[in-house]
Amino acid sequence: MPRLGGLIIATILVGLMAAGCGAPSVPRDRITFAVVCGSYYSATPDAAVEGAMVEDSETLLAKAVADLNKAKDLDFVILAGDLLARAEGLSLDRAKSILEGLRMPYYAILGGSDGPAGPAKEPAARPAAGAAAASAPAPLGLSRDAIVWAFQGHGFSGPEGYWSQEVLPGLLLVGLDTVRPGRREGHVSARQLEWLDRTLAARGDKSVIIVAYHELMPLHPLDEGAAWQHKLVDNAAAVRQVLEKHPNVLAVLAGNCHFAEGRVSGRIMYLSSPSLAVWPLAYLLVQLTPKQAEAVWVPVAPDDLARRAQDRLLRSPEYRGVFPPGEDGDTTCVRLFGGKKMEVYSLPAIRP
Repeated sequence: MPRLGGLIIATILVGLMAAGCGAPSVPRDRITFAVVCGSYYSATPDAAVEGAMVEDSETLLAKAVADLNKAKDLDFVILAGDLLARAEGLSLDRAKSILEGLRMPYYAILGGSDGPAGPAKEPAARPAAGAAAASAPAPLGLSRDAIVWAFQGHGFSGPEGYWSQEVLPGLLLVGLDTVRPGRREGHVSARQLEWLDRTLAARGDKSVIIVAYHELMPLHPLDEGAAWQHKLVDNAAAVRQVLEKHPNVLAVLAGNCHFAEGRVSGRIMYLSSPSLAVWPLAYLLVQLTPKQAEAVWVPVAPDDLARRAQDRLLRSPEYRGVFPPGEDGDTTCVRLFGGKKMEVYSLPAIRP
């Protein structure tokens, strides 16, 4: 089977000096940040996530932190969702302990697995006559609120799941909450949408990067079909309408695709990141300059673990199952999840 690997650098070329665009300039010559998502960390052996190397999640997260600490001129790190395989206390505490080893600021948003998993399945057989009735199934996992409060100061500021923070002089990072407990597809509430519009208007002198777990723009043809439609927010057009009102919005990052992809729509770049625990076991590096932008993914696993991860991907109904059977389908799947090793976006593409 084919295997694609290596370093992927995504550079987002963000020149904001285009005549008449009304947007602020990039606050300095170069801004570099990393996007980590889909780490599916678990401190217990019984957690499982479709296609993910949960049993190696501690090794992968620790290696990513060590690599990021060695990166040159890295300004900050974004945790774009699915930090945990299952939201339970020990895993949350241990994942946060690993992340506290980062030598640069990091900012988090909520992902689909970062909260209760919903009620457990009913037992296959009913209790025998006369036996004590079983208690009702309970939701599995910590409340989303526990995640929000655990990461106060890392984007979150107060009880809401969405936030904004000026992470560098002149650069505003906005974290959206697109997750609905018990539902796979995303949604941005009317209250949050109004807050977003007000925030972007009030901070019109700042360049803005939006981070959302679900996509706000389809990045692959399958996103618009039944198989992967849950990767989008169901009111994406309304959210984009708000973003497009504000010329200071540069880019939107999505965390739940688990492959590197990007497209430019109007003046906004939409970008997704690979997963740390699903092949290719990588994080994304993004570099902004006044004239261009690059996007790159960086693998963290040794070859033997990467091979096992690719085999698991190709056995996954969630990921492999949406492609035709046979070797051609394997190749298409591998090219999607292991592709886009380097993409460069020029100023005219981002700021026409």
